[in-house]
Amino acid sequence: MRIPLIKLLLTAFALMLVSLLGWTKPSLAADGNGLLMPASGAVVHGIVPIQGVAQHDTFRKWQVDLLINGDPSKANFVAVGDKMQPLPGLLANLDTTRFPNGNHQLRLRVVYRGLNYDEYFTPLTINNGDAPEAADTPQPSDAPEAAPTPTPVPDQPLGQGVPDGKRWIEVSIGDQTLTAWQGDNVVLKTKVSTGKPGYETVTGTFHVRQKLRYAHMIGPDYNTPDVPWTMYYYLGYAVHGAYWHNNFGRPVSHGCVNMRVNESKLLFEWASVGTEVVVHD
Repeated sequence: MRIPLIKLLLTAFALMLVSLLGWTKPSLAADGNGLLMPASGAVVHGIVPIQGVAQHDTFRKWQVDLLINGDPSKANFVAVGDKMQPLPGLLANLDTTRFPNGNHQLRLRVVYRGLNYDEYFTPLTINNGDAPEAADTPQPSDAPEAAPTPTPVPDQPLGQGVPDGKRWIEVSIGDQTLTAWQGDNVVLKTKVSTGKPGYETVTGTFHVRQKLRYAHMIGPDYNTPDVPWTMYYYLGYAVHGAYWHNNFGRPVSHGCVNMRVNESKLLFEWASVGTEVVVHD
């Protein structure tokens, strides 16, 4: 495959700039993408700058997540941007006080045409012993607006300790919420993203007909592999985790019900084939 001259020049300049700035072990991949700071294996705490390169000929966006214990099913959103970063620069700041101490991974995902993507990983250790205040660290001037902190989810299975009863899922398009009911008790209520104009989520009463740990979803303008915690309930409509955006509370999907990945995992493990799904306006 021929690499455009401008891309080679940009990558060479990026490596030179990295060297001049004192990063002696750049971790850029062969395509020029990757995370440069924090360094691989670094022990971090407080507000930590995340610097790197994110580029592609058909670039759509980049996204940074923190994988707790390196587990992709425990991905926590950090930041997303829709502007290409062809030179080493500040992508976001990581507030380690939001996460537990331990050995984790930062994941940079560069998304391009068809919602295909490449991934780049940096292992790090969080030790929040002497974390400084967030206000002491400047924010990137060109970074996207920080996403709202998601509602904390239980660290135990849904419904544990709750009286047994009918389990069903309610999706409100008007409120952009999903509620998991166990009898008369709510075991999970969270913001979701339903279908955008032209791809409206169908309303009605349905039942989970198939559960897939990962699904490969293909449509008119998307091709998305490894969609996590997928539960199909009607034709191609499903409740599933969405790692490619953080716009929960707004209708942005192609008709499915998008959830935060960690919440979709809890729901997936709580529900079963046959669980009722009620979608209303």
